[in-house]
This record gives sequence, C-alpha cells and structure tokens, in this order.
Amino acid sequence: MSDAVLIGKTEEPTPPPGLTVRYTEASDADHLKNWLMDPAVSSWFPMADEAEIEDAVRRWISFSRVKSSITVELDGVPCGIATLYVQAYKKLIHQAEFGIIIGSDYRNKGIGTFLIKSLMKLAKEQFHLELLHLQVYAENPAIRLYKRMGFREFGKQSHWIKETDRYVGRIFMERFL
Repeated sequence: MSDAVLIGKTEEPTPPPGLTVRYTEASDADHLKNWLMDPAVSSWFPMADEAEIEDAVRRWISFSRVKSSITVELDGVPCGIATLYVQAYKKLIHQAEFGIIIGSDYRNKGIGTFLIKSLMKLAKEQFHLELLHLQVYAENPAIRLYKRMGFREFGKQSHWIKETDRYVGRIFMERFL
C-alpha cells in the first residue's frame, strides 16, 4: 500500500505475482458496481436490482474516506475490494464486520486469501481491532476460504433472503486477530 499501512508488527502478506494492494478510492465504485452486476457475483449478495446495487456501492465506497477499504489490482487492473465497516461507538470499536468481493475472472488465484490477510493486517495495525466478523450465504463456496483463514461459525439464520420461490440462509462467522 502506498501509505505503508501493511508494514509493521504483523507478517507481511505475500501477494501472488503481479498483484498489488492500495487503499480504495472513489473511482473504484465503477468496478464494484460492474462486479455486483455480474450474475456470477450478484447471486452471493442480497441486492435485487441496479438501484439497490448503486446504494450498496455508495455505502461500501464511503469507507474509503477513513481508509478502512483496500483494493487489489492484478497487473494494474482492479480485481477485488475488501472493506472494514468500522464502528464509531466506543463500546464497538474493538470489532468490525467486513465485506469482500473478487471479480469473477479473478477467483481461485490466491487473490481472496491475499486480500483477507491484508485486511486483517489493516484491521489490527491501523484500527487496533480485536475481532472481525462476516455474514455469508449458507451456500456460498467462499465459506471454505473463510474457514481456511481461521474464521469460525457462530450462528445461522435459515430464512434470511426470500427469493421468488425459496428462502436462503446465512452463516455468521468471526475470527479474533
């Protein structure tokens, strides 16, 4: 990262060849929207239409103002974003939920692993977080990645999303840093 936030006490994540990480910028919103509009990606997010995706993009990118969002680029092209939804309340500032997205063309290349390691380093060293948590569709194959990264399940909701003819559950996961 250009601001050297990933250098310090925690072991430096090793990127796959050609991969770099930087703070997310407002201009990354177009990439995020394109990824969320991709049916291969959008099926794992709760937004139902373009208006909801645009709202989610605004919220997600807004965390770039406090530098709690990072973007990875492969050979100079943005391919993923991870964001810490940092808290403003004193009793909650020890923890944060995070969101992560990898463009469908960039999956299964070690990018998600690198991005999560980089986000954990940012969380611990820049924001002094102790706990990260996430929520994920119960059927999402990314659950394997989260488990491999040390996240453990701490709850479920069976009727989270209502699609036309079925309900989809979600799993809550957490990891201490």
